[in-house]
Amino acid sequence: MSMNGGGALSGLLCAIGVLILISGFSRSRKPAILEQISPYIPASSALRSLQRKQPGPFDVIVALLAPLLIDRSSTRKIEERLIRAGKSGVESFRIEQALATGIGATAGLLLSCFALASGSSPLVFLILITLGAVLGALIWDRKLSREISQRGKRIAQQLPAVAELLAFAVAAGESPVVAIERVSRTMGGELATEFALALAEIRGGHSIEHALRQVSNRAASADVERFIDGVLLAIDRGSPLAEVLRAQAADARAADRRQLLEIAGKKDVAMLIPVVFFILPTVVLVALFPGIQGLKLMVS
Repeated sequence: MSMNGGGALSGLLCAIGVLILISGFSRSRKPAILEQISPYIPASSALRSLQRKQPGPFDVIVALLAPLLIDRSSTRKIEERLIRAGKSGVESFRIEQALATGIGATAGLLLSCFALASGSSPLVFLILITLGAVLGALIWDRKLSREISQRGKRIAQQLPAVAELLAFAVAAGESPVVAIERVSRTMGGELATEFALALAEIRGGHSIEHALRQVSNRAASADVERFIDGVLLAIDRGSPLAEVLRAQAADARAADRRQLLEIAGKKDVAMLIPVVFFILPTVVLVALFPGIQGLKLMVS
């Protein structure tokens, strides 16, 4: 590949990256008040005239690139992962992933320019750009997986308090639906938000089993899944729900303690590093310094 061809390809990649970056910024803007309330008010000619707008150049570019960026076969899987991460919008995620791919390709381009300047083969140019683009996409996908894992851990930590409040509410004579409403109204956190969504589904006509199953699917936590299974089994068999909820809360507390013990066990190994390399040499030096000074005085 000649230098002119490499320069043209570099300019094309940089232009595409800049356009995707600007379009991503334009899509991440805060929606206007009209866009927020339009789904909840009746449609009218005046509202449609206010909503009607001409697409900008970046909207046209994103619309042209969207079929290339979105894989229809994996859209459902990505959507489920985004829901477990507490996000929404497959198209936005794909555009962000494309932006990360462009940043990785740009980094590979810079490295390839240094490699070409040092006299490397032009093949290195393509290899580094491809490698940078692939790493950018993989890093963004890995970021989503890490967000899912962290959200599952946070929800598992909130489960004992939610289970105890549900047990208190049911023991006081409230129905499961009213207890769920109390949890979603009085508590904060992501698990309470999931119960608020479940309450909205119940009021929308879904059964309580379907709504709680959706909470289990969105939470991405094995502890929450076991809790939901126990509650649904108690409702199905007619068991005392308050006792079941108390037992579930105790199990959640025990699981939380086990997790803390596991974390503490892993930290023991990490604490050996400062002890061995910083504290222990200082103690040895303090212990040996008087003896070394005494030997110097005896020799002299």
